[in-house]
Amino acid sequence: MPCFEVNTKLGEAMINGLCGPVQVNNFLSALDIKEVHLENLKLMENWAGEFIEAVAKESAKDAGQEKMASETSSL
Repeated sequence: MPCFEVNTKLGEAMINGLCGPVQVNNFLSALDIKEVHLENLKLMENWAGEFIEAVAKESAKDAGQEKMASETSSL
């Protein structure tokens, strides 16, 4: 799936804002913008979720390594 910045931001907004595809389409309708198919919105949300999870795992790994290095250097 190609990464377009707007898709990633929309998927992340659905995850962090705790709103789903229906709320997004309601918002788009209020702005008089064509709605996005629910399946496509879920794909965006899933892709963004996978990306966020990968970044979180890498960050946790780095933090763990830094903590281990600081603990062993104080010995």
